[in-house]
Amino acid sequence: MPRLIEIPLLTHSTASAATTISRSATVRVLLTAFTILLVLHLTISPPSKSTYHSLFLSLSDNATAACHLLALTRRPHVAGTPANAAVAAYVLAALSFSSLPAHSVSYDVFLTYPLRRSLILSPSPRPSPGPTLAFDLVQEIYPGDPYADVAAEVLPTFHAYARSGAAAGPAAYANYGRLEDFAALRAAGVNVTGAVVLARYGKIYRGDIIKNAEDAGAAAAVVFTDAKDYGGGGQGRFPEGPGMPASGVQVGSTYRGSGDPTTPGWASASGCERWSAAEVAASGLMPGIPSLPVSAQDGEAILRTIGGQVAPDDWQGVEGAPLYRLGPGPGFLNLTYIGNETLATIQNVFAVIEGEEEPDRIV
Repeated sequence: MPRLIEIPLLTHSTASAATTISRSATVRVLLTAFTILLVLHLTISPPSKSTYHSLFLSLSDNATAACHLLALTRRPHVAGTPANAAVAAYVLAALSFSSLPAHSVSYDVFLTYPLRRSLILSPSPRPSPGPTLAFDLVQEIYPGDPYADVAAEVLPTFHAYARSGAAAGPAAYANYGRLEDFAALRAAGVNVTGAVVLARYGKIYRGDIIKNAEDAGAAAAVVFTDAKDYGGGGQGRFPEGPGMPASGVQVGSTYRGSGDPTTPGWASASGCERWSAAEVAASGLMPGIPSLPVSAQDGEAILRTIGGQVAPDDWQGVEGAPLYRLGPGPGFLNLTYIGNETLATIQNVFAVIEGEEEPDRIV
């Protein structure tokens, strides 16, 4: 009878051979996959962190910063002027040169520029033999000033969005023009109604100084850069030290809102809806009395003519300054400011740096 012969399908030797073949195939597959991944990595991987580090350092070295600073400050460039448009174009070009996606957007915004200013100090409101001082309201050019050749392009010192008008009254000193300063004046029996209030920069926003003076009944406000806060703290005035020059004047906005006063809460795009002048005035965010910024030396000249009670110790100036008194008077101020209110074009420059997380979200 025929024998059934059992033929093993897998002997020990054949199993070893199969295992070897399987391992070889696996190694070949892994090597192939590794090669593909390596090629893909070298082809599409982003720059290493060291590349970004080098780029960051190259953008912010002293020479680069000095070059950009000179380009941005070489000429006056007030908002809404051709000079400011040129600066915006420079910033756009610099960002684009650094391989950053950049673009600019123009807006038509409500701006103000000075047409006429005057500030006259008399020793008393009535004609007297005492001298009358008409302040020139000019910042001096110091010897060797590298910007002296463009001084004529500098706008006269003024408060942006200041109310146009003329006012006259006895000078009264109100320290930093804070609410507590006017409360202290009332407590001392000093009435600033109808006065031209003199206050110093240093503690609160200039727009709030003028608003507080207005609410106290003042006819106008003059804000000066006191040496106590801006004189360099004993280290000298510019250019020898960090202090503001004695004729230096701090300028800026007096609008107490944000953005364009005629488009509160929305962009000032060309042809957009705008508030009327009456609506802007009714907002209560624009100053209701005229004002001017003046220098430390002009502020001291006014303080020398103010009599009345001696101001508290923490209202006084630096050593060597005149004794600060509260007034009002006898020094008498005539202030005039006339501004041009207009729509002008400005530019916003944007550059985009994509983050690793949520690169499509603007932050």
